[in-house]
Amino acid sequence: MNGKSSVGDWLPLLLAMAVSAAWVVFAGLYLYRLGPNLSQLTPSEAAGLFAGIGGPLAAFWLFMAVVEQRRRLARLSQTVGDIMGQHRHSLQIAETQTRALIAFQAQAERGQAAETRALVLRDLAASGAILAERLGVIRDEDVDLHWARFGSGDVAAFVQPFLHYMVTHPDIGERLVEAVAGDTVAANALHAYVRRFEKLTATLDDKLVRDVLEEGPLGRAYRLFKPAAMSPVGAIVAATVAATSPAPAESADAAE
Repeated sequence: MNGKSSVGDWLPLLLAMAVSAAWVVFAGLYLYRLGPNLSQLTPSEAAGLFAGIGGPLAAFWLFMAVVEQRRRLARLSQTVGDIMGQHRHSLQIAETQTRALIAFQAQAERGQAAETRALVLRDLAASGAILAERLGVIRDEDVDLHWARFGSGDVAAFVQPFLHYMVTHPDIGERLVEAVAGDTVAANALHAYVRRFEKLTATLDDKLVRDVLEEGPLGRAYRLFKPAAMSPVGAIVAATVAATSPAPAESADAAE
């Protein structure tokens, strides 16, 4: 490619030199034929003769210079156009990469948020399972079945029995207070469910998702458990559980 480009650059100059040489030879032969008559020419005639010989040659080289300048300008314009095209292509690639990076970050954030919500929902299910098992709402042989339902996507598998029981026993709230008053494990699970649900709904930016969660079985169970957790007996039990539970640092020291 470089060889072809160099030949193309030199070809107009070589042709111009060939034409100029032919013109000089022609002019030389013309002057040779004049011979002795050259000395008889007046200065104005001699000037006109040499102007006639040199003028076309000068005009020809001026024409060639203009043509060469235009050719170089066209090549320069093409080069600039190619550079601009490459620059636009680079900008498009950079813009595409930026959009892909933003989309990837958003997807990663959504994935992390989904994992966090899944962890919270599992914690809610664990608290509901403890409550249901300790209070006898779910039989021991049915716990595995409810966990299977939760694993298949039923996040309310452990709170639905409470909601069904509430239909036939309107006093379930009072029974919850009495039950957790004598069972610190159930009380701890009750307060854990209430705290987790409140934190989960507080982190949701989508109002529609928050409304669905609050109006669904998990929200209704929260409204059922909340009065029991806020009752005087429930508050005393919660304070007792918090006082008897070692802090993280104390637990680490005890483990050492």
